[in-house]
Amino acid sequence: MRMAAVLNPFIWDRPLDDPAKIIGMEAFANRVALTLKGQTNVALFGPRDTGKTTFTNQLALELAKSHDAGAPPFDVVKVNLQRVVSIPGFIGCVHDAMIGHPHKRLRRAAQRQIGALEKEIGFDIKIVKGSVKSSARTPAQDAETLHAQLVALRSVSDRLVVVFDEFQRLRHCPGDPLAIIRSALMSSGANHVSLLFTGSIRNAMKMMLERSQEPIFGEAADMQLPAISRVDFLEYLDYQFSETHKPADEDALNYLLAATGAHPRSTQQMAWECWVNTPSGRRVTLETVMRAHDRLVQTIERSEFASVLNLLMGGDEGEANEVRALQLLADRGGDKVSSRPVAARYGFSSHSRVRPALERLQGRGLVDHRDGTWYIVDPLFGEWLRRASPLADHVAYSPDGD
Repeated sequence: MRMAAVLNPFIWDRPLDDPAKIIGMEAFANRVALTLKGQTNVALFGPRDTGKTTFTNQLALELAKSHDAGAPPFDVVKVNLQRVVSIPGFIGCVHDAMIGHPHKRLRRAAQRQIGALEKEIGFDIKIVKGSVKSSARTPAQDAETLHAQLVALRSVSDRLVVVFDEFQRLRHCPGDPLAIIRSALMSSGANHVSLLFTGSIRNAMKMMLERSQEPIFGEAADMQLPAISRVDFLEYLDYQFSETHKPADEDALNYLLAATGAHPRSTQQMAWECWVNTPSGRRVTLETVMRAHDRLVQTIERSEFASVLNLLMGGDEGEANEVRALQLLADRGGDKVSSRPVAARYGFSSHSRVRPALERLQGRGLVDHRDGTWYIVDPLFGEWLRRASPLADHVAYSPDGD
């Protein structure tokens, strides 16, 4: 008897929206949802590719629940700011979030609000988004349009959470977008609206939210996306492999999680690499995982990480220090980054230059700092650096990192 085809259970190239595949975030989603329902805005930080957008999908499900009489269901509108460089671009992102909402009730409410707004201002908002005709508009007119658009957005629901994803992008947006957000969504008439700001560059988020001269200073509770526990990930992987007729050996699962550091995207990607290269009915072995790890590390040679590294290598002394700091972390970990002998071995003119280099790398989203330790965010990038380093201790990789 032939076994029915089974779909790949490991999704790594886009955010997850299936709650059955979102791991270990239930308690945190509940905490954030109750904070937002209590009319406290939240600033959520998490390095790139660690699951912020996936988390917002789970958060939307949690917000849709009725927790008690004082915390009824809330609707969610997500505005993706990843490529915003101007106020017209911001307008376009809000427009897309409104008319493209996945839920018909909110989508139609948004369409009605946009229709009413366009009658009021006398032109089609899509002109602002991309038409050359928009060149005749002034920055002040664009600011007024964005403000009116955000006021219209707050009218789509009586209880609303607006998510501004990759919020730190607005720091380079001219036209004072933070003041417009404050006026439209954080003032009189917006008491039914809470805001979630997500970002992958912690220092930029802090500058926008914690400097007294900024329009939204002190207006959001700071939270960090928690790491997924190793046990939760182990159980998830074990279950998904078994349910798709490709059971995994325990040592294979342990190696997989050690090699990826339980990094959400890399773990799913490596699991997929193992899954797709294992015939149905066969086991995922330690050898399977080791081969998958080698293949993925080798692909870094042609990735954006390699491109960034090449740019840094050709830069000034500050950028050269960033390369040295990356190599130091890859080879030795992030516990004693300011050791004088170690700094000298990696070419720093002074051990005091290590931390500023790491902070600049953090601004690029390549490294982060948790519990007193610096680390390279993407473990596959870190392993690629280690393997090519003349200063690393080149021993075979093991689940214990020995």
